[in-house]
Amino acid sequence: MNLSTIAQVFQIKPKTLYSWYRNVISDYHQDKQTGNFAGHQVYDYDASTGEIRKEQVVHIFKQENFGEAMSIDEKMIGGKYSTIISNPETGKIALLIESVKPLVVAQAIALFSQEKRQGLKYISSDMSPMYKKICREMFPNAKIIIDKFHVIKHIMDALNTVRLNIKSKLKVKKEPSTNNPNGWSDVEFLEKTKYLLYKRSTLLDTEQRQLLAKLFEQHADLFKAYQLVEEIRAWYEPKNIGKKLYTMHYQLKKWIDKVKKSGLKSFNFIIKMFTNHWDDILNYFINGHSNAKAENLNGRIQRFLMTNYGTRDKDFFFYRTQIYFS
Repeated sequence: MNLSTIAQVFQIKPKTLYSWYRNVISDYHQDKQTGNFAGHQVYDYDASTGEIRKEQVVHIFKQENFGEAMSIDEKMIGGKYSTIISNPETGKIALLIESVKPLVVAQAIALFSQEKRQGLKYISSDMSPMYKKICREMFPNAKIIIDKFHVIKHIMDALNTVRLNIKSKLKVKKEPSTNNPNGWSDVEFLEKTKYLLYKRSTLLDTEQRQLLAKLFEQHADLFKAYQLVEEIRAWYEPKNIGKKLYTMHYQLKKWIDKVKKSGLKSFNFIIKMFTNHWDDILNYFINGHSNAKAENLNGRIQRFLMTNYGTRDKDFFFYRTQIYFS
């Protein structure tokens, strides 16, 4: 329940309730004075001269939330990107700083004890070179795991690119088509089946299977792309977690060979993606660690942002974020 709804129940203005909550009901001012909130600062400085550009507050720092497996991700809050390090086991935030600058983020991570940082076994991340570099430097003993869902997203984008390329070459016709279901034109057929292409074949009902079968009869490249996507999603299935990495390496290499032979240009960047992040992608199969809970946390923060007076008072927003999510 958001503040506006509570205010309506008690027939008071939302701004009035917000002011009471901030200045009277909460411990916001007391926690700021004692350092329980925003008690740490790092510095944005010029690496070549050492000149300090500005002081940067670490809004959330909870060493007790740091575990043996963590996730690092970015989140847009109030028009600026923040870096969030969270514990996937507990779903709690260990670090939140309103910056994605490597020097600033590294300083914030350095606030964790050396024992914590060296004891980290796994850290999941997207494919950001910046985050990967920070993880290698600040968590020397941790295995970096490229988040499964970021990989799948890029592959689905490649599939959709194949669809869009086909669509761009079709002529727009107003009259019904006798070749397609429901009289759809070729362009309409591609649009109507767009989201079916994102579903696993095992989750399609009979009618949906028939629609895709008809679509694939007309567009062989789309069928090849869909098959490749199905295979890599099967490779990522939970049943493969814990298997020997050389087994998963071999299966991935066979899939890459199929991609090369397919001749699908939109999948070329997928080959490059796997090549650049090969070992870190394979590390997923050690224990299935991913950013799924971190993404879920991002979603909950977004809902919290939308229903709780937004970030017009950003400092207090981060204070409330600390209370609810750390």
